[in-house]
Amino acid sequence: MSAPYPPAHGDRPPPFQLRPDDGPPPSRRSPALVWTLRVVGLLVIATVSGLIWFYIQNDESPEKEPGYSQAVEQSEGEFQFDPHREVTEPIADKDCAAHAYGRIQEFLAEHDCVRLIRGLYTTTVPDGRTVYTSVSVVRMADEGTAAELRDLTDNDGTGNVNDLVREKVVTIEGLATLSGGGGYASKQQGKDVVIVESDFDPAKPGPGGEADEQLLERVCKDAIRLGEELSSASG
Repeated sequence: MSAPYPPAHGDRPPPFQLRPDDGPPPSRRSPALVWTLRVVGLLVIATVSGLIWFYIQNDESPEKEPGYSQAVEQSEGEFQFDPHREVTEPIADKDCAAHAYGRIQEFLAEHDCVRLIRGLYTTTVPDGRTVYTSVSVVRMADEGTAAELRDLTDNDGTGNVNDLVREKVVTIEGLATLSGGGGYASKQQGKDVVIVESDFDPAKPGPGGEADEQLLERVCKDAIRLGEELSSASG
């Protein structure tokens, strides 16, 4: 039996052909729009990068400028001392003799100091009066010379290092110096000699007498720690 005749060519379905419209549709974006989007993308990347760099830079601790800061954490004591508003940072000098008087000036002229640091503080005593306190730190070349300086300052009538009121760096009406009230204390710490003087605010002088002198001495002895901490902080 013979095979059936194959169907005529006219009866076959047309072969499957790919047409251009079967692929993904061509982009309808104009060249100007494409470039605009690219520019916007670059701007966004640049902005984000800038913000990241800004936060990295500001997160780093800034280097401290050389000098001495009164923002030293105070150790605990009887009184709370605040830097005077006109002397927010201690004043440092290398010519100690130029900032002294009496026999102390003569001694410092003969024995050069390494540096002098002076500050001015205020505190309030229990009866509500204000006390002004001068803290001076004199660093000598060696401990022996520092001991001599301290012994000389402890004697009456030998002069002293100028407090900032005496030197007119700070003007307090009614006060020419802080050495007139009787408040005084000193201490040697290695090559450093800490000298403290205090007096009451003239606006509220108080009764005076021995009781006030003892109160000022208490303030001065407590303020010695400020000199020790200033020396440690300044190296």
